[in-house]
Amino acid sequence: MRIETVGIVGLGSIGAMYGSIIQKALGPGHVIAIADPERVLRYRDEGIYVNGEKQDFLYAEPKEAQPVDLLIFATKYYSLLDAIENARKACGEETIVMSFLNGVSSEELIREKLGPRHLLYTTVQGMDATKRGNQIFVQHTGYVAFGEKDNGRTEILSRVSEFFERAGIQYQIPEDILRQLYKKWMLNVGVNQTCAVYEVPYRGVQTPGKIREIYLAAMEEARACANAEGIDLTEEDVKEWVRVVDGLDPEGEPSMRQDTKAGRQTEIGLFGETVREIARRHHIPVPWNDSFCEKLGSLA
Repeated sequence: MRIETVGIVGLGSIGAMYGSIIQKALGPGHVIAIADPERVLRYRDEGIYVNGEKQDFLYAEPKEAQPVDLLIFATKYYSLLDAIENARKACGEETIVMSFLNGVSSEELIREKLGPRHLLYTTVQGMDATKRGNQIFVQHTGYVAFGEKDNGRTEILSRVSEFFERAGIQYQIPEDILRQLYKKWMLNVGVNQTCAVYEVPYRGVQTPGKIREIYLAAMEEARACANAEGIDLTEEDVKEWVRVVDGLDPEGEPSMRQDTKAGRQTEIGLFGETVREIARRHHIPVPWNDSFCEKLGSLA
């Protein structure tokens, strides 16, 4: 059964970007944005623009939603519980569910609260989409990495792969999807939180000195937690991310720094708080993530 209808919950930079790619490839009527009535009214009145082009998505309030073939969560983490409730009617017996959130905890929350039959573990990487009001700007669309929790090769993976190819979405199916999720999470624990707390762009962690040392120490705390959970992250994985970040635009900013600059709520729950939760289970000291939680928690 081919994927033809896609429900997207969350029209931020990531949700709108992927919605626009799908709609451009498949045409109108394939993308349904699911949101509360107030947001639906705003979307219809103001529109959503990606690189200056208005997107003619279909919109559905929670009570109007119908089962879709593919359901994508692209909200902020702190809105995920509400998003799950809003999307409940869109998740049918055969719906495939994917979370485009960062971190390592959203899939388990979706599994617990929504109970989908088909849930793929997912991370999105390499994009540079940013949002200003109802305008999304994108140069690099990145790729989606996904897989079954047990890394099995299933018919569900084949259906999603075929759909992404048809839609023109770059993707990977890693040998170990959980390792991929934790590896990306480790980076975000370091770079997102450090830049947010110390109010610096990437330049702040690229330059030798105290801030760079803190960023590396925070990643090492996340790595220790991942290892304790049975995820084999290595020193080379840390070095690989350092090389990537050192090559970024020095004046660019990770998403959490963008949030603190704009006075928005942060996704501390995805990063520092998850580190602390795992650390408590395994009696691992995580002083830098403790510090980040104390400083960023006031903004949550």
